[in-house]
Amino acid sequence: MNLLVQSLIAGLASGSFTLLYNASPLDAVLGGSIGFIGWLVYSLTLGYGMVASALLAALVIGLVGRILSRLRHIPSQPLIVGGIVVLVPGFMAFKAMNAFVIGNSTEGTTMMLNAFLVAASIGTGLVVAVAITTIIFRKK
Repeated sequence: MNLLVQSLIAGLASGSFTLLYNASPLDAVLGGSIGFIGWLVYSLTLGYGMVASALLAALVIGLVGRILSRLRHIPSQPLIVGGIVVLVPGFMAFKAMNAFVIGNSTEGTTMMLNAFLVAASIGTGLVVAVAITTIIFRKK
């Protein structure tokens, strides 16, 4: 599947997830756009590794989400959570647990560690984005 189709599907999933937070249809479109951009950044930076890609994508999602929420005067959580949901390493964690169940503890441990590192990098990217936007938006 090519990158544009993957990004469009990620955007659709992100927009749909944004609606679960009782966001308006326009905000769901914005959440979908954030998910589209986040997946595009993630996919284009995969050459640097999954952890670095997730960190950069989460940073971009956090920055764009906070800026758009500020411009629209809405909470940033629905936009950011909607955008970040496509990056969550749920399938990786599932494969790790499956490896443990079938008795392959070495592979399970490796996959679980990778899932944890990706999840931690997503959190780190979001924290950095919040810190940057807090400094930028600080009122004097």
